[in-house]
Amino acid sequence: MDTETQWALLLGALTLAGWIAGGLVAVFGSVEIGRHRQKAAEYLTFGLSAAAFVSAVAMVAFLVVR
Repeated sequence: MDTETQWALLLGALTLAGWIAGGLVAVFGSVEIGRHRQKAAEYLTFGLSAAAFVSAVAMVAFLVVR
């Protein structure tokens, strides 16, 4: 396996992990515990989803540029 494929697999795994973590935070952060905690969960969900999206774009770039 060449290096680009290994990077693409790593970035794909990070993408999946980021989207799973963002989904879990969204589900568990929606519990009515407090307004500040819910707002923090929204920011964390957005950050994890954005990081996963960047990782997915980088994965595609590794496979296309190869």
